[in-house]
This record gives sequence, structure tokens and C-alpha cells, in this order.
Amino acid sequence: MDTNKVAYWTALAVLGMGLNSEYRRGNFLALHRVAERADSVLCEISSRAEQTLASAIGVTSISEFAAETRSASAGQLADMRVQSDLLREQARDQAEVVRDESRAQAEVIRAQAEMQRAAIEQVRCATRSRLQTVLAGSSSME
Repeated sequence: MDTNKVAYWTALAVLGMGLNSEYRRGNFLALHRVAERADSVLCEISSRAEQTLASAIGVTSISEFAAETRSASAGQLADMRVQSDLLREQARDQAEVVRDESRAQAEVIRAQAEMQRAAIEQVRCATRSRLQTVLAGSSSME
């Protein structure tokens, strides 16, 4: 019974490694699209959660700040909010730029891989054609 378990887990590990290798080579385009979609959805969810957390922290910190320093002007507080919003937007824009650059690099790599596959296929076809020519010539000489 232990031998069956070992064989099962070994076969499962080999299958997993093979699927992982094919996925990383760019095959399974549908899975790549699903992963990219999941990445964008999770990014949106996390940014919304960050906004909610920031607003919750802002509400509590504003009330604490108002209780501690009653003399602060409303103009300064508004400036701080605007500055905070600008910083959040800049951070979000930077994250978006990095994601877009990563996706672009991945697309370039995929295109290069497809070009290499096409070149390899052309070499195979040319080699096959030459081999058939040589074989045809040698069989006609006999």
C-alpha cells in the first residue's frame, strides 16, 4: 500500500512540474488570461480596501487631531487632505505604470518565443525537405 502512495505522489509531482513548465513557457493562454484578470481584480479590491482603511484612519485621526488641537485652521486641514489624496493618486498611478510595464515585457517575451518557434519550425521543414531530396536521390541511384 505504501508503494502505491509513493507512485501516486511521484506521478502527481511529475504532472505538476510538467504543467508548471508549460504554463511558464506561455502555453495555456486561457489560464494566462484568467491569471491576469484575477490580478487586476485583486488589485482593484486591494486599492479599495486601502482607500477604506485610509478613510477610516483619516476619520479617527482627524477626530483625535481636532480634540488635541482646536486651534488648527480648517484651511490647513483641507490642504492636508488634498495632499494626502494627491499622494494616494501618485502611488496608485505608479503601481499601474509598473503593472503595465510588466505586462508589456511579458507580451514582448511571448512574441519573441513565438518567433523562435516559427524559426525552428522553418528549419525543421527545410531539413525534412532536404532529407527527402537526399533519400529520393539515393533510392534512384540504387
